[in-house]
Amino acid sequence: MPFGIGHELVCLISRTALWSFFTDIKLENAHLAPKDLPLIVAATHHNMVVDPAVLSVTYPGQRRLHYWAKNTMFKHPYAKSFLENCGVVPVDRTTKENSLLYSSTFEVLRLGEAVAVFPEGTSHTLPRLGQYKDGASFAALEYAKQILEDPRPNADGSLPKPAAILPVGIVYPEKSKYRSVVIVRYGEPIYIDKYLKIYLDEPKKGAKQLTRDIELATEKLTVNAPNWDVRDSAEMARHLLFPGENGLMKDYVPVTQSLIDCMTEIGAKDPSIATLQHSLRVYKMELEDLTLKDSHIANYNEKNITAASTTVELLRRTLASLIDLPLFLPGLMVHLPLYLAGYYAGKSEIYEEVRAQNKIFFGLALLPAIYVVSFLWAWYMLFGGTFFGFFVAVATLGVFVWYHNVSIDERYENFKDLTGRWRLFDAVVLGRGMWRRKERILQLKALRHENLAAVRRMIKAHKSDNDDVHKVWLAIRRRVQEFGDTSKLHGRRRVLAKQFEWSFEG
Repeated sequence: MPFGIGHELVCLISRTALWSFFTDIKLENAHLAPKDLPLIVAATHHNMVVDPAVLSVTYPGQRRLHYWAKNTMFKHPYAKSFLENCGVVPVDRTTKENSLLYSSTFEVLRLGEAVAVFPEGTSHTLPRLGQYKDGASFAALEYAKQILEDPRPNADGSLPKPAAILPVGIVYPEKSKYRSVVIVRYGEPIYIDKYLKIYLDEPKKGAKQLTRDIELATEKLTVNAPNWDVRDSAEMARHLLFPGENGLMKDYVPVTQSLIDCMTEIGAKDPSIATLQHSLRVYKMELEDLTLKDSHIANYNEKNITAASTTVELLRRTLASLIDLPLFLPGLMVHLPLYLAGYYAGKSEIYEEVRAQNKIFFGLALLPAIYVVSFLWAWYMLFGGTFFGFFVAVATLGVFVWYHNVSIDERYENFKDLTGRWRLFDAVVLGRGMWRRKERILQLKALRHENLAAVRRMIKAHKSDNDDVHKVWLAIRRRVQEFGDTSKLHGRRRVLAKQFEWSFEG
């Protein structure tokens, strides 16, 4: 099935939207994706239309992907033309016959192309994978059955090949947060020969077994916890053990999953670890309630950070921001409607899996108008509306947009740090707040110290007798080796390196 200009247009828009919203999209084990086989890509589904956008824009080798849609969406001739132009494949849900249900999918697979599906069925926000449905399995097995019964050559003379299934985990450390990270992890392709033998005798049994193996393979690519309490406590433990890192850490998935597994296993036997899990979750909830980050509490020390030093540090950071402001203010003012629209779009949506989608949609809706107005203003006000000025205005706008996007991350982090320092100033110096925020921050500092000490004790006590703890320990030691000689480090790297010194003890 050919792809048309509609597909290229959608990918272009998606690429622009993702580039604007996320800091980075990391691909892991992309070399495992087959290049010359008909393929069913079975991906996780946590973030609505953002998931297919991420897959299509970043798929290895720029291979194009088809997607399923209900056949009723193809009834209108204009809708049918556009969807087919985008490579969307109709699925006839009115029939129970697999040969009819996936007939269009089989046509695509006979051409050696790839279809991306989401076996969980619907997007969700759960601490683990949702229940996998059998659609991908039935499609792959029924197609293999058909070419076994009818092995006629393709139009180019080649023999049709069975479709492999490629498990893909799309992981969002903070899926609805602006300038967060996406991690796309590819697994080993699953070839269906052994399942086909079962399917020919017992179709449902063969499909169920294949679905289960797809789900197990995808679990290894993603972060899964039995409940949100365990998930949140493991995430907080990771923050404490790996300061300054989050989605940016290269081993985010294996480290987070190892912390979930070890705390679940050890916590079932050791009451102190179960207590630690609860304490970590309380710490996380308190941070959220005070709208502070762990880094703010880590840097807070009542003895060293007095009212005077808090004020001086706040003024220093504020002054630095004011000095930088003239360079960033034009881009900020132009893009301000986008940020405000995204902010309120996220606030008004109760389902987290929809927030990123809404923020991106609102931004895309405003983006053309903002850039057209900016271009016209620059062309007429700065370059006199001349023929030559038209091209200079286009070039100026391009550089302007590029500079804003490449500099937004550092400025956004500085802004979040500055707002956190204003909150500390409000609590420490002004002493405002009906909940006595200063006392809460001091208690939170003590709780952080207790949690950090307890997590480190767990790691040191079980690094030799628990495989998951050992994996976390190895990740810590890799950091130590990467920092090298701490005496030669300066600034932030020196501060971060010092927080790993505990791993040399004992």
